[in-house]
Amino acid sequence: MVKKVSRFLATGFYVGYLPTAPGTWGSLLMIFLLYLFPLLNNFYVVFALSLGGIAIANFEEKQNGIKDESKIVIDEMAGQLLTFFTIQKPSLTILLLGFILFRVFDITKPLIIDKIQSLPAGWGVMLDDLLAGLFSLVILKIVIYLI
Repeated sequence: MVKKVSRFLATGFYVGYLPTAPGTWGSLLMIFLLYLFPLLNNFYVVFALSLGGIAIANFEEKQNGIKDESKIVIDEMAGQLLTFFTIQKPSLTILLLGFILFRVFDITKPLIIDKIQSLPAGWGVMLDDLLAGLFSLVILKIVIYLI
């Protein structure tokens, strides 16, 4: 039972099994959830998803022996959520811009993001996406301020 629940959460309610670009699907799932449930955008959910994601990624790696398996998208979900942290009721335009920023940082992994993913097990899996989310948040806040 624990294995099934872990897999369900790790794969973002199984969207990680979609045929191409599972990380993009995980990010889109979080955008959809934020749009429907804006109260998810709070410190406690970001914190719980981040810590829970580390534990789940550790568990999944021990289960299947694959570090940062592509089907595991809880890291993209947490990073995407962090992208909008403290932004109250983001518009569809802001959600789209935040999605694009996060995916660019998550895919290209510039600067320290690439190095941090080499941390052991769940730490590396989660922290590179959280850092991509933090970079995206900073840029998004600047854009919002300038608009």
